[in-house]
Amino acid sequence: MERGNGFKTMKTKIKIGEKYYQVDVSEINRDFLKVRVDDKDFFFKENEFQELIPVDEKELASGSEGWKTEAVLWDSRAGKEIKSPLTGTISGIDIKKGDKVKPGQKLMTLIAMKMENEIVAETAGVVKEIKAEAGKLVNSGDILVKLE
Repeated sequence: MERGNGFKTMKTKIKIGEKYYQVDVSEINRDFLKVRVDDKDFFFKENEFQELIPVDEKELASGSEGWKTEAVLWDSRAGKEIKSPLTGTISGIDIKKGDKVKPGQKLMTLIAMKMENEIVAETAGVVKEIKAEAGKLVNSGDILVKLE
């Protein structure tokens, strides 16, 4: 996973064996990532070999005093603009302008690296604008949907 360049969050579903898991990856700050798997949080940092290694919440709090404030501020802005986590092609759109959406609701499907990635709403809202089009290429960070 490439970090930096404005990386904030990525949501996807993965299948291991016969079970699907909802996975959300969020950048807390430049030092730490939060990975949520089916509502359970795990925290990671990069070592000197650029490998992600797990950290506990105690180390997280002591390693970066401002991380909680930054995460809360970012969360208050999250969700009004749904951005593409990866470069790929939109294969289907499941919403229309004016639809009411709830957190976790699938909005569209993005195909990237031969994998289908569900783009989901981060917060509740009403679809104000759909900027993506089925069959069209989007870049990482492009705004796909605006909510109000």
